[in-house]
Amino acid sequence: MTRVRQLRWIRYSVLFALVSLVAGIGVSLIYRNPKRGLPYRAQFSEGQVRDWQQFGGTWTVAGDTIRNDSDERGAKLVTGSPFWANYKAEADVQLLGRGDAGIAIRVSDVEDGVDSYSGYYAGLRIDDQSLVLGRAGYGWLEFPPAGMPGGVSPNRWYHLAISAYGCSINASATVLGTGERASITAFDPNCARTGKIALRDVVSGGIWRHVEVHALNHADGEQASLAKPTPASLYPTRQGLLPNYGLQFRVLSISSRPPTDVVAIDSLRLLAASRPVHVTVRGTVTLITPRTYIQDATGGAEVIFAEQTPLKLGDEIEVTGDAHREDLSVRIENATKRSIALVAPVPAFSITPLQAAMGRYDAMFVELEGRVDSQHRTDSSVMELHLTGGQQEFFAVSSKPETEAAFTKLEVGSSVRMHGICVLNSAYTKDRVPFALIVRSPDDLEVLSGPPWWSAEHLSLMAAGMLVLGFLIHVMYSHAEERRRTTFLKERERLAHEMHDTLAQSFAGLDFKLRAIRNCTLRDLENIDRNKLRTELQEACEMVRHSHDEARRSLTSLRPEILEERGLSEALSQVGRRMIAGSSMDIKTDTLGQLRRLPAHVVDALFRIGQEAIANAVQHSHAKHVRIALDYQRAQLVMTVEDDGKGFRPDCESEGFGLTGMRRRAEAIHAKLEIHSNGVGTKILVTAPCKPDTRWPAFLSYIKEA
Repeated sequence: MTRVRQLRWIRYSVLFALVSLVAGIGVSLIYRNPKRGLPYRAQFSEGQVRDWQQFGGTWTVAGDTIRNDSDERGAKLVTGSPFWANYKAEADVQLLGRGDAGIAIRVSDVEDGVDSYSGYYAGLRIDDQSLVLGRAGYGWLEFPPAGMPGGVSPNRWYHLAISAYGCSINASATVLGTGERASITAFDPNCARTGKIALRDVVSGGIWRHVEVHALNHADGEQASLAKPTPASLYPTRQGLLPNYGLQFRVLSISSRPPTDVVAIDSLRLLAASRPVHVTVRGTVTLITPRTYIQDATGGAEVIFAEQTPLKLGDEIEVTGDAHREDLSVRIENATKRSIALVAPVPAFSITPLQAAMGRYDAMFVELEGRVDSQHRTDSSVMELHLTGGQQEFFAVSSKPETEAAFTKLEVGSSVRMHGICVLNSAYTKDRVPFALIVRSPDDLEVLSGPPWWSAEHLSLMAAGMLVLGFLIHVMYSHAEERRRTTFLKERERLAHEMHDTLAQSFAGLDFKLRAIRNCTLRDLENIDRNKLRTELQEACEMVRHSHDEARRSLTSLRPEILEERGLSEALSQVGRRMIAGSSMDIKTDTLGQLRRLPAHVVDALFRIGQEAIANAVQHSHAKHVRIALDYQRAQLVMTVEDDGKGFRPDCESEGFGLTGMRRRAEAIHAKLEIHSNGVGTKILVTAPCKPDTRWPAFLSYIKEA
């Protein structure tokens, strides 16, 4: 019967496992379905933003729109399924400021940061008045943009759509009201296959409405693949250019192109180095003094005007002049300008020193981090910092007094973050470093951390400190050894007192008795009184037995276990009863106050003092009564040993070894020892300080004592 049950249990277990496996596969297939949740329509009017995840920005719902008022770089709002594959996302978009805003699809691995995600992004950009399409993968690679008919301006509605089927990516933008349209179609052979959607803007802020996502069918995919691919080009933007990582883009079609009369600054790097070319560029002023630099979305250039021209940082101007190329640098001479607008200064590209040394960011406003190695002033009165970032060395220079003052305050070894114009000009690099950074103001300098503590000065101080510490440890060890030696000598002295009070006295009496017996036998051996001799020997044996008892009591007193078991009062009472055993003397013990635990060395010292006092009373006072009293007061313990014997004269000359030992023990615990004797009796009073009884409040302690 048991085996049948086991087989049945195994059968049910296998069946349950199979059902669970099938159910799990079914749930997984449903969850990973690329069309699950499609079509999707955002209902912002109902405040449904709980399924959106925010990465930067300040997102708020206003009516049927979602709004981001932050102009930070790369704010994102993400929703959808990570398994969405072939779909189209569209929305109405309005820019709030300079920059770009749009929609991202097939989004994954999202973090805070401008390009900190993987996916495709389509947006409208004000800088070059165009529709942009590119791929982000913790870097930015962009297809050539399409010029937007009628331009791109803030506070204007555009209908933006981006779709992906397989590796074909399409983006389009339509001006609402006029119907003007631009589109980009591209093919990425190593494309991202699945991901969520995101609303995104860069240095702009924006408003989105009517956000919808629809699945694409096979017919849509065939239509997207009809165009003949053409070779791709890489078009860098202010979002930053990173290596291609093996991506091979192919552009299929662009509906419109940027104007031909204004060229991108980056295209001037392809000029022949032997002759200048008359060009017109458009960009934003990034530096005015000591030289003038402008920058557009693709690169930067130095500008030398034909005549003095008033400029401000952030001016957007159109410059016409003769363009020269020197290695990777571009310089425009005999320039004239036409003002376009006054906008906010461009943000800095966050790059590494290695990227700056490659020359791609020449004449551009960048952000770098490095460690200060040295600082000095050049012959041209320019303050120069020598820095190292990673394995790359570079200079940071400035001729402004306030910036020079900030440079001077930097400590060698400090880690800093700097904003400035990256230049490859040998006038700044002196052919010693690959590039230099022209820092515009103290605000462009941020100290991340001070110099490391392991500098030569700090190591010297640490070595000196260790020597001092070693000396102090040696002194403390010497003092500890001295205290140990002193304690050892005191313990030997204490043992001497114990032996004096017990064994020495007993042996002295025994020696006296044995001498008497010897003298008696030597005087008249023939006429010895046998009875008297027997009596003397019996007394000697009694003294030996008594000495043995004394030795046993002394050894017991060296480790008074009764102190640990019953306390000081009971220990003194037991010692006294042993000493008076067989005599008519009476011992009485009293305890006053609230008993409490005292330190072991205090209890031991009081016990030894009490033991000596009781022994003196028993041996020398011929008293009939001995009283032992312990009074536990608030901050002290008073021990009294009093007898009604004959007393003695308590002066220094009459003190023996026992009284001296009592005083030494009292001094060791900072106690006060008083001896009162007037010929009628003796009273020994010991007052030892102890910790107050905290179990009673202060005002109750005095009542308790009273």
